[in-house]
Amino acid sequence: MPDIDRTADVKVTAAHGTVTAEIPLAGHASEHWLELFRSLASKQMQEFRAEAEDREDRTWVIVKLLGALPDHSPEPMLDAARGLIGQVSGLEEQFQSGAAQTEAAVRSWWARQQR
Repeated sequence: MPDIDRTADVKVTAAHGTVTAEIPLAGHASEHWLELFRSLASKQMQEFRAEAEDREDRTWVIVKLLGALPDHSPEPMLDAARGLIGQVSGLEEQFQSGAAQTEAAVRSWWARQQR
């Protein structure tokens, strides 16, 4: 399951009153992982926008933050994005485990049909 790549560097850009933090994940996420992330981010992330994007080199989680608020710390929002990454990875792991069990049951059923 994808997790933050702590060996890579975060990309940070500021423009038009918004700061964008691009968090690198280790490797590429599955399309299912990306769909789960998009769905949960749209429901859970109210104070800021988070999205996941698979690029040529890896998957990135992109967090858009307001940059012009005084005494405003982005850390809670970045922590929430990190938590969402973990939550989605856990759901993806459960899905893959369930899919593997279903696949085994289908193969077992098929083996019985061939007798």
